[in-house]
Amino acid sequence: MKHKTQILHLKNGYDLWGVRYGDAKAPIKILALHGGPGDDADEFITWADQLEQFANMNAEIFVYEQLGSFHSESPDFSKTENIDKYLTIDYYVNEVEEVRQLFGLDHFYLLGHSWGGLLTYEYMLRADYRSHLKAGIVFSMNDNIQDYVKQINQELLEMFGSDEFNYMKKIEAAGNFSGSHYHENLIKLYRAHLNRDPNYNPDAGMAMMAEAVYNHFQGNNEFVVTGAMKGWQVSDRLNEIDIPVLETVGEFDTMSVASMQRSVRILTRGHFAMTKNGGHSHAQDHPEAFFKHLSAFISDVEAGNV
Repeated sequence: MKHKTQILHLKNGYDLWGVRYGDAKAPIKILALHGGPGDDADEFITWADQLEQFANMNAEIFVYEQLGSFHSESPDFSKTENIDKYLTIDYYVNEVEEVRQLFGLDHFYLLGHSWGGLLTYEYMLRADYRSHLKAGIVFSMNDNIQDYVKQINQELLEMFGSDEFNYMKKIEAAGNFSGSHYHENLIKLYRAHLNRDPNYNPDAGMAMMAEAVYNHFQGNNEFVVTGAMKGWQVSDRLNEIDIPVLETVGEFDTMSVASMQRSVRILTRGHFAMTKNGGHSHAQDHPEAFFKHLSAFISDVEAGNV
């Protein structure tokens, strides 16, 4: 695959790892934001090739790892002043804009997966930032955390029943996540709802997670939200977004399908795609369907049909 690594020197003195995949002459430019928070960006390595393979679309994918993530530099998050300065949603949204400038992007597609979808929403809600976009793509993220929490609680209850549900809630309330039985339940949930590829190993998937970042915003795992993003929502502001937006979700996602369908109805130029049998990482567990949905939306934007 064609790629070019670029170290992104931020004004705050830290460096981020960045890379471009695909044809530099491609007319379609996509800046992809990873999830976590604090995850790596490895999921995007094959995207330029997969868009070509599954949809015959020539695109250049721009990727970077956010401050604190595995391949990028990190402040010392044991210091309160660094937590207050950097571990905020505002910081990471502004970081997206600085990265856009460093990559030299304009009139491009911004795509965010999970936490990256949260950042995509926030970026689109800033008119000066939004002016640089052709369109936004929210990949498996609800417009409010409450709907996400309802969804994961429902999935937990349906999988295990009320007794096991109550057991897990007691563990979460106590903040003691080290028990093997709790971990076994999480593995089952992850395989059913996070990534439905039979070869997916949840433990390996979390190996490069920046725990200080993840725990601050999310909490211990994908099925409990106790961190700083717990009360986040932009549901009442979606009508401010005047560019095309694709909301794409997996059928068995940790995010609520119904919530994302509601978002599409509120957005002035919203579009919806669901990957059948897909999980939260449906670009990985059902790539053909995902990339066909993605390319169809981009083609419509390019043709002026949305």
